[in-house]
Amino acid sequence: MHTEREVSRMFIRYVQSGLRNERINIYYKQQRQVAEILLETPPETQLLEYLFNTEVSTDDVLTVEDISHLEAFFENDILSEGVATLNFQEKLLLYQYYIFGLNDGEIGVLYNKTSQGIGKRRQRVLSHLKSACESLAITGLEG
Repeated sequence: MHTEREVSRMFIRYVQSGLRNERINIYYKQQRQVAEILLETPPETQLLEYLFNTEVSTDDVLTVEDISHLEAFFENDILSEGVATLNFQEKLLLYQYYIFGLNDGEIGVLYNKTSQGIGKRRQRVLSHLKSACESLAITGLEG
C-alpha cells in the first residue's frame, strides 16, 4: 500500500510529465515548421527571413484568453476539471514553467520574486491541483 506522501509525489510527477509532454509536442511542432520553411522555394530567401525574424509565432504562444482556459488543452477529464479550479495566476505559472519552458529564475524576474519563491508557489499550485483532482475523482466515483 502506498502512503499519502508517495501518492502525492506520484500524482505531481504525473502532472509534471503531462505538462512536459505538451512542451515537447510544441517543440516538435516548431521543428516541423522549420523543416517546412527550409524546403520551400526559393530556399535562400525563406531561410534568411526565418533566421532574421525576431517575432514569436502566434501559433506557439497562447494568448491571455487561452491561458485563462488552459483546462481546454488537457485530454484527461479529471485533470482538465482540476486545472479549471485554478485561478488565472496559477494557470499562468504552470503555462510559463511547463509549456513555455521558463525556469523559476526567469519567471521570478517577470514578477520581481525570487526563484525560491516561485518554486514554492509552483509546488503549492501543484498541491492544490492534486487536492482538486482527488476530490473530483472521489466525486466521480460516487456519482
